[in-house]
Parts: sequence; C-alpha cells; structure tokens
Amino acid sequence: MEATAGSEALTSPGRFDRWILERVRSRRGVSELPHTLHYRDILVMPTRFGAWFGVLLALMVVGGLNFNNNMTLMLGFLLASIALLTALLAYRNLAGIDVHGISARPVFCGEEAVFRVLLRNGEDRARYAITACCDEDRDSADLGAQGTRALELRQQTGRRGWMEMEPFRVENRFPLGMFRAWSVVVPAARCLVYPAPASNPPPLPRTGRGEYGAARPGEGEHFHGLREYKPGDPLRQIAWRASARHEKLFSRQMENPSEEACELNWYLMGGGHNTEEKLAILAAWILRAERRQIPYSLEMPGAALPADLGEAHRDACLEILALFKQ
Repeated sequence: MEATAGSEALTSPGRFDRWILERVRSRRGVSELPHTLHYRDILVMPTRFGAWFGVLLALMVVGGLNFNNNMTLMLGFLLASIALLTALLAYRNLAGIDVHGISARPVFCGEEAVFRVLLRNGEDRARYAITACCDEDRDSADLGAQGTRALELRQQTGRRGWMEMEPFRVENRFPLGMFRAWSVVVPAARCLVYPAPASNPPPLPRTGRGEYGAARPGEGEHFHGLREYKPGDPLRQIAWRASARHEKLFSRQMENPSEEACELNWYLMGGGHNTEEKLAILAAWILRAERRQIPYSLEMPGAALPADLGEAHRDACLEILALFKQ
C-alpha cells in the first residue's frame, strides 16, 4: 500500500507539482524579485497527450522492428524527432522571462485576494501562451518582444490579517501541447485582509459634541458665499446683482449642514460581543460612515485616529482592525 501511494504521488500531476513546490520552497527559499527563470530552474515534463504520443511511438518502433518494416521505423523516428523539437521549443519559450513584481490590493475576509504577477520579456522574440498557475487558478497571456504583461492569480481568504501568497508555477505548453515546461516561484508577496463587515450592525454612534461644526460647501440649502461662475453651474445659483456690480458672472455657493462626527470606540461597545464580532461591527460602521459622508474617529487598544473622511482614512482604520491583536 505504501509503494502504491508513493507511485500515485509521482504519477498524479497535481501531487507531483505540490511535491516539487515543497522541495523548491525548502531548498531555494523565497524568490527575490525580479526573479529570472533560468534554464537550470526549468523542468520539462510530458503532458497526458505527450505521454500517449510516446506510447504510440514505442508501439510503432516495436512493430517496425518486429516486422522488419523500415518505413514504420522511419516514421517513428521522424515523429520522435518532432517530439524532441517541441520539448526544446517549450523550454526556450519559458527561459529568460522575468517575474518583475507582485502586488495585491486589500480585500475583506471571505473575498478572493487577487495577486497581480508582472511578467517581463527582455528579449527580442515573442513568448507564447505563458501561464501562471496557483492550485486550480491560472491565467495566460502572450508576451511580445520586450513586452510586459500582468497575470492575475486568486486565493481565497479565510481570516483577517496578512495572507501570504502561495508558491506558484510559470509554465507553457508551446507549441503542440506535448510537453510542459515549468518553473516554481516562491514569492514574498502578501495581501492585507480586512475583517468582514457585519451584515446587520447597530446604528452609527455619535459623539453628540458637534466637533465638525464647519459646514461642507456643495449643493445644499444654506448660503455659503460667492465664487466665479463655472460652465455647468445651474442658472438658479447665479448671483445676478453681484454679477452686474462686478461686470462678470458669480455663482452662489451653497452648503449642507454639518453632521456630528461618529466616535467608533472599542471601549464603548459593551461586553455582548466577542473580539471578531466587535471588529466586524466596526468595519461595517466605517463603511456606512463613508457612504453617508459622516466624519468618524477610531479608538482601539494601542491605536487611535482622529475624526476624518476619505479613502486614506478608511484604509488606515480598516488596517488597524485587520492587524488588531488583543
């Protein structure tokens, strides 16, 4: 039974690939970027089609020798030469490609992390059907001479915090699909995973202090001031008297009443939730405050951010939640 299991590990492509990945990870360590796919790092293996093609060639050669049929032997050797040539072409099609960089945008827990793998061809010849593979996910593209392409690999997230990118393969089966030339890359890339926002959070908390008393100019009900007319301003906002007095058009700038700032405070959330539930509620509050354009502050054990709005403030708050350790 042990011998059978060992043979299955080497004959099954998925298990064999994982075995190679683990050996490369332990022997070579992390691949520093940019990482060039050198000739010594590339493996060439027959595909299933290539294996059946080899069986057919063996039968042809055995039949030709058995029946002393020179034409069958010549055809067999010719097809074998073609097969060896395709293996060489697959090998050369992959060698010399650079894995130039890997990046990933933050995602929420439960979503797929998308790693963008930037491949660069530094030679004056095109590369065809270059594929990046990680487990069952794969993405392919052709690389023109001196060209650059980004391939996307996805990994499912299961918990918040930093998620390391798994080792992946860069491979191709050019030109006839009989041989697969591939190389292993062990990246140091990672993706930040935010806590998944609660689906039904409590209402937003307010400070009640009106800290953001300054009104935000825009289209509202209250007069804020005058500014020079801009094409596209509604006619009802043109200040005709001021325009006639200064002999050029002015528009009234309106404002919306300010909202009270939200105070997202870990210490004021009570004891009815565990740590992950609290983080999920805070993440939902941050997204809701951004949608409603209500300034919000965040206070956590060991970290605090003053009230603000915007993408940078949102990402900073969510990063604190993602990396929170109690």
